[in-house]
Amino acid sequence: MPVEQIIDAAKEASIKDLFFAFVSILEYPAVILFTAMVVELILPTKKKWCLSGMAPLFSKAAAKVNRPENAISQTVFSGIFLPIATVTSFVLTLELLRFCVSSDVILSLILLPILLESKGTLYQMFSVKREIDNKNRESARAVLQQFMKRDCMTLSDMGICKALCEYTAMRMFINWFSIMVWYMILDLEGALVMQLVAVMNNSFNFKEKKNEVFGSFIYKLEQSLLFPVLIVFIPLMLCSFSAIRILKHLKQHITEYTSFISSPVLDLLGSYANISLGGPRLYNGSKIRLTRIGGANDPDSRSALRLYNKIRFVGVMFVCLCVIQKIVFSL
Repeated sequence: MPVEQIIDAAKEASIKDLFFAFVSILEYPAVILFTAMVVELILPTKKKWCLSGMAPLFSKAAAKVNRPENAISQTVFSGIFLPIATVTSFVLTLELLRFCVSSDVILSLILLPILLESKGTLYQMFSVKREIDNKNRESARAVLQQFMKRDCMTLSDMGICKALCEYTAMRMFINWFSIMVWYMILDLEGALVMQLVAVMNNSFNFKEKKNEVFGSFIYKLEQSLLFPVLIVFIPLMLCSFSAIRILKHLKQHITEYTSFISSPVLDLLGSYANISLGGPRLYNGSKIRLTRIGGANDPDSRSALRLYNKIRFVGVMFVCLCVIQKIVFSL
């Protein structure tokens, strides 16, 4: 079709025609996902509407079955049974919603903005950054301690910036990017299970002494679910002007990784921004020494925002590639 005919057809198209054209392309899961990303940014979503808002409820449920007097075998069983029962009940509820709501598109556009949690991370990051910029170290430590399991009350200014970078990077990777990947793999069920497992792992964190045994299953389950996400994340991170530096640091540090998910993720992002991550930290009063990974420079108050924007860019790139792949295979 000549260019002139395409332009004339576009001029003659009514708003109704454009609306139906938009609805037709919403049949692509990647387009639904992109729309949900935009909706999540625009809507004033409150934390209590998101799954992460249920973390206190999960913690209370864990406290009822994870009693100090329980035998080890009973604790292990409870640590397996509670997550499986929770995931099963949520998935069955989702299937009931599918039965009640005839349109998968509408259901996805309602639930995905709730499952994609990036705005809460942004607000938390800015709350700490504001205190750092105001030279208020004690307040920055106190705000950071509210959502981190490690001891933040003895951190230096650089330590606060580093902890904020690590928190922002891992939360965006787990609670936002991994949700998109699992949505493309297993639709809403995949996104729901991934977010549920992430929230429960935070609620039953095995780094807390009371959850050392109880939280081991949910931690291993989360790590297993994050592995295919990491496989997707690595090549997308290499689409960067810093690709050579990233590959060089991965090769140098890979034998020193202490976690097969968080270590490579932080190494990739730290190498991209050329900031040093990892190193010693306090958990329950005990100092744990982790290998320094990432780049060469110390992070500052702007570093966390840079990592946040990079993961968001990687997420947009992932969605665009999914749309292109769908169009190519449908030709």
